[in-house]
Amino acid sequence: MRNQVWAVLGVALLEVLGSSGSLDGEAQEEWGAKRSAKKVMPLGDSITQGAAGHASYRCQLWWKLTSSGYRADFVGTLSTGYLGANTCSSLWFDRDHEGHWSWRADQVLANISNWAASTHPDLVLIHLGTNDTYHEQTEDSTVSELEQIIDRLRVVNPRVKVFLAQVIPTSGAMLSLKLQSLNQRMPSLAAAKSTEASPVYVVDQWTGFNPATDTYDGIHPNLLGEEKMAERWYQAIREHL
Repeated sequence: MRNQVWAVLGVALLEVLGSSGSLDGEAQEEWGAKRSAKKVMPLGDSITQGAAGHASYRCQLWWKLTSSGYRADFVGTLSTGYLGANTCSSLWFDRDHEGHWSWRADQVLANISNWAASTHPDLVLIHLGTNDTYHEQTEDSTVSELEQIIDRLRVVNPRVKVFLAQVIPTSGAMLSLKLQSLNQRMPSLAAAKSTEASPVYVVDQWTGFNPATDTYDGIHPNLLGEEKMAERWYQAIREHL
């Protein structure tokens, strides 16, 4: 719907400018290309989805992108938080996402082909591994599932750009140690899977994130935590839009 609105506005503006002779055909084509939005899929678990009454990092990321003049079309088969709507005051917040409360990487893997086929993302922001670690899945299995998720995204879009998070810590000391160990595998995973056509970038969401002050329950980001996550994503993806 948002793309249709932008398209209508774009055509109207071009007609006005065209009628005054300000833009020739080549310039109109260039202008239209610059205004086309990249499809961005926020992909993950509850940290991506956010609960009813919470905005999720997606809200702040949307604000950062739009207020800086970048255009993005958030895509996914979901558009709400867990058990209700996300709260977000950003104008025209694009609520589409692929964050699934309590899901592990293997569950995402089982569905990613269908999700990608229905949304065709250009950029995918992956924050996965917390629930795998909590449910005592092995690091090797989680890494393998993340690799397969990337492979299946590429079946739909061979030029997809993947942004792979080193996930945020939790207040549980043992769980955080395991998450930190998993995070240390992400650079080598990205290096092994990255290609010229479809690069994989590591986004450090771990460093500087404090569960005591940045979450409301030791796991899920509060407003401060959402802002921190959004800033890391924003810095990583903005030059690719």
